[in-house]
Amino acid sequence: MDVKGKTAIVTGAGAGIGAAIAARLVDSGACVVVADLATEKVADVAERLNAKSSNAAVALGVDVSQTRGIEKMIAAAQTTYGPVDLYFANAGISGGSGVESTDDEWARALDVNLMAHVRAAKLLVPGWIERGSGYFVSTASAAGLLTQIGSATYSASK
Repeated sequence: MDVKGKTAIVTGAGAGIGAAIAARLVDSGACVVVADLATEKVADVAERLNAKSSNAAVALGVDVSQTRGIEKMIAAAQTTYGPVDLYFANAGISGGSGVESTDDEWARALDVNLMAHVRAAKLLVPGWIERGSGYFVSTASAAGLLTQIGSATYSASK
């Protein structure tokens, strides 16, 4: 896929897979909103991306599990670069370790690892259908097929 000139959002972009996705997108000519709860880390990622290609990245410290955070990312992308073409749902968290996990730990893992994707799709897909294009990419985990020992919340929600 040619992403040159496309606008993308990458969640969980403060490090690891998310930062690598964002770097590949910028290297391929896309503009990217990089988002993470780790505000300083995602700012550093955007700084490195902008050193490669001026004004290629905007950093946001947001909670991607909340509709308001997703709306903020979409608004930043649209204001800075134009309509969102690509959404990379990469953010993920582990929670409690097993059956002793609290309801709050379960709720947080489900919000970030599952419902964040649903909320983003609700906001983006109607526009993509109207425009006739758009891509939603979810970073999956082997823990969704196997088991992440020590994190039942992660395994169940991925």
